[in-house]
Amino acid sequence: MTRRDDDQSLKAVAEQLEEAGEGETVSFSDLLGVFGQRSFGPLLLVPALIAVGPTGAIPGMSLLTGAIIILVAGQLLLQRDRPWLPKRLTSVSFSRDTVAHAMSKAKPSLARIDRLLTPRLKFMLVPPIAQLIALGAIIMALSMFPLALLPFAVAVPGTAVLLLGVSLVTQDGLIAILGLAIAAGALILPLVLLV
Repeated sequence: MTRRDDDQSLKAVAEQLEEAGEGETVSFSDLLGVFGQRSFGPLLLVPALIAVGPTGAIPGMSLLTGAIIILVAGQLLLQRDRPWLPKRLTSVSFSRDTVAHAMSKAKPSLARIDRLLTPRLKFMLVPPIAQLIALGAIIMALSMFPLALLPFAVAVPGTAVLLLGVSLVTQDGLIAILGLAIAAGALILPLVLLV
């Protein structure tokens, strides 16, 4: 197995989220500052986590998370160096205590998951193939809009985007393939059921 850099792990992302910014809150602007050019993975990961979690059932939440995913993945598709977010979104903040509590609960699980992830099949994560990841995330996010009408229906496209974000963070192309396979399945299954 290839050795992973310390900052290419899910646990490292959790720790960086905890330490982002200053003061009593953590904003999306703080996250952009912490992750810089590596922001695409975490910025896909966070809204996907919100979509697949219990908060995804809140009316309108899947619309918001889908819009964020489209915005971030669209820029990845266009091969921007680093993501841009509108000022209104970068000013959205969360209580530092809430972030710290969530990350402290998540870190043990993330450390276990990290043992399964390693940089591999990196050709999946560089252009032009990386554009498939962006396109898959956009299509899954677009599917969240009609699925928002059904409780927890965004779990499948959200899981696909979550895996695509994980692949970008950990540089694990195998996880990208798994995410794209789930995305393809999410598109094909309704067609098969209709036939």
